[in-house]
Amino acid sequence: MLKNLSVKNVALISSAEIEFDSGLNVLTGETGAGKSILVDSIGLLLGDRVDKTLIRSGETECKVTGCFEVERKVEQPVSDFCKKYDMDYSEEFYITRTFSIEGKSQIKINGQPSTLSMLKEFSSIMVDSYGQHESYSIFNPANHLTILDDYCGIRLLPEYDSYRLNYDKLKQINNSINKIGGNEEERLRNIELLNYQIEEIKNAKISKEEYEQLESDKKRLLNIGKIVTNTTDAYSFLNENTVESIAKAKNSLVQASNYDEELTSLSDRLQSVKIELNDILASIETYNENSNYSEDEQQRVDERISLYNSFFRKYGKTVDDVLEYCEKIIKERDELLNARETLVKLQNKKSIVLCDLFNLSKKLHHIREVKSEELCKSVMENLSNLNMQNAKLRFDFKPLIESEEFLCQNGMDCGEILFSANLGEPEKSLSKIASGGEISRFMLALKSVIAKMDNMPTMIFDEIDTGISGKTSEAVAKQMATIAKEHQVIAITHSQQIASMADSNYLVHKDEQNGKTYTYISKLNYDEKVKEIARFISGDVLTETAILSAKEMVEKQDKYKANIK
Repeated sequence: MLKNLSVKNVALISSAEIEFDSGLNVLTGETGAGKSILVDSIGLLLGDRVDKTLIRSGETECKVTGCFEVERKVEQPVSDFCKKYDMDYSEEFYITRTFSIEGKSQIKINGQPSTLSMLKEFSSIMVDSYGQHESYSIFNPANHLTILDDYCGIRLLPEYDSYRLNYDKLKQINNSINKIGGNEEERLRNIELLNYQIEEIKNAKISKEEYEQLESDKKRLLNIGKIVTNTTDAYSFLNENTVESIAKAKNSLVQASNYDEELTSLSDRLQSVKIELNDILASIETYNENSNYSEDEQQRVDERISLYNSFFRKYGKTVDDVLEYCEKIIKERDELLNARETLVKLQNKKSIVLCDLFNLSKKLHHIREVKSEELCKSVMENLSNLNMQNAKLRFDFKPLIESEEFLCQNGMDCGEILFSANLGEPEKSLSKIASGGEISRFMLALKSVIAKMDNMPTMIFDEIDTGISGKTSEAVAKQMATIAKEHQVIAITHSQQIASMADSNYLVHKDEQNGKTYTYISKLNYDEKVKEIARFISGDVLTETAILSAKEMVEKQDKYKANIK
């Protein structure tokens, strides 16, 4: 359950901390006091979207922290969550979420940085919230089958496990079929394409060495003028009296060596320099003679480089990549050439799996049909207790069509909840319900049934009394008290009947200080609770009559709660 909520710099709340109890926790307060801010704050702990508008004016960051106590009924799913994300199991989990004006967001679960998906996964184990956003989601028929499956516990059934195993097999078979080309026509088409690509690469006779040479030739041909100018200059500089000077220097050293033999080695080295220089000059001369620009060679180089570039665009970024790709598609082509027999085997295997899936889908459909009647009956009983004695409810399933395209992860069922609130009116889609009070009561009746089936520790109701009053509010209060026997319930309400039924009451109020508005939350003792309920009855001016009426209401609700089994 949610033990503690700490809110800092969220909208009108500068700083607030609330200790929640087990049972029915009810928050009341004037319209605009900030009750919705608390709902938004809890929503942040559940993974709701956050934006800059939630940050209190003048502040740079908002922060919400919640402490969740792990109850026995959720120990296993919490333990599984911890194993999945390599976290230490704890009897308490602290969720912290911060958001800055720059748009930076941070989520921590027991101090460990976490992702939004992790937060949503954890909070889905701990809290079920009903607010305005959920009243919209219930209008979507796509969510109705999920509700029914939650009620059925269908994911725990052996039929469901068998279906999922076969569904995974079907996906694997389809992947294998696609890998070898699908049907015969598609396989032949793929072989033809691969043959074309293989021949194109093979016939081009590309190589890494040739490509490097082509790049070098292209650079040389584009700069042939500059090259020849520089090599000619080099020849002139080296030839200008250099050879003759070296020869004269050598002869002088030969003469000197007659008197000192140590100079003989220098004379020999100059001879080597002379030979090397003559070789360099000859090489430069030969290079210049052979370096005439050739338009044909330029065209040949450009065409080959263009071919390489086209391969790089189609088959890989480098020559090695292209050659590796060629080897890969040769193997694929060979597999496809020998795939006819494999394809026949896969198609036969697929037929068997499809038959199993269709049969299992029928079994799941039958389970859903039976359980949907049970669910609808229970919801209608709750609606009757909520002063909707003429309400009718049924689950409308579409006929099953044995075709692969209608298979999904949960079977072949498609359907929606149809509802009628009034006598003589046919059942219609929930989206046709106009009354906010009717949809609120419908959601409470539905939640009450599901609450008996699931292990959700905490349930949150945000102004579920919308559009109702009097006798109906009393019925809603009793229904919420029943749920609160097995679950922690946190409710935002404007109803005196619900407020008087609470096990713990909290008042949300605002105050103005130094030109700014602040929202505060305080837990009420018995006398304060009575005064708050009296305020519902008589308004701001509390009368003795209103206080007496409030006391009577609280005592009456306490007696009702004591008799709930």
